[in-house]
Amino acid sequence: MMKIIALYPSRNAAGTRLAYFVAEAPSGLRFPGCKLMCGPAGKRWIAVPSSRRRDPDTDEVVVDDSGKAIWDDHIGFSDKLIKEAFTRQTLRAVREQYPELFDGEPKQ
Repeated sequence: MMKIIALYPSRNAAGTRLAYFVAEAPSGLRFPGCKLMCGPAGKRWIAVPSSRRRDPDTDEVVVDDSGKAIWDDHIGFSDKLIKEAFTRQTLRAVREQYPELFDGEPKQ
């Protein structure tokens, strides 16, 4: 079972980020820089560590056609099912250890 070994509440101005945390897999592998996010309808989800893509020549943030910054994940998964399992297990661990961060989440 995934466990959360450190969590730092950190709300952004948009209200989409609720906390940063470090997750630890049963193998002992740690994932620092994960984020607990909140969608527009209040549903919580996990964002893996990532950073804004930057142009190597200008160091400017790269944006998509709609003007939004492009984010690159720092960790990857070999397929969609493995990523979904990581997300599900990590979200369950955060919910069990920090239930107060789920106040106001819609029932599923």
